[in-house]
Amino acid sequence: MPCFSGKQTRLARDFVQMPLDFVQENQYINAPSEGVATMSSDLFEQLDKKISDLVARHGALKEENQMLAEENKRLLQDREALKGRIDTILRRLEGV
Repeated sequence: MPCFSGKQTRLARDFVQMPLDFVQENQYINAPSEGVATMSSDLFEQLDKKISDLVARHGALKEENQMLAEENKRLLQDREALKGRIDTILRRLEGV
């Protein structure tokens, strides 16, 4: 076990701090070099159209879902009403 006296000395060392990502800082702001594909306006317009179509489809599906939920609620109420009528008829038949 090392023994430490109350006095500790440190040696001065020259450390070279390396960047974490190993990329020169000016490489982040350079425009894409040759060979790197950039998005053309046609591709951008196609993507924009697809996104617009998806948003419209999402809205239509949301409306359809709301309509189906209301119809389901109405059908459940009709079912409960029919069950009540059948129960009434069965009680009458038991009394005969």
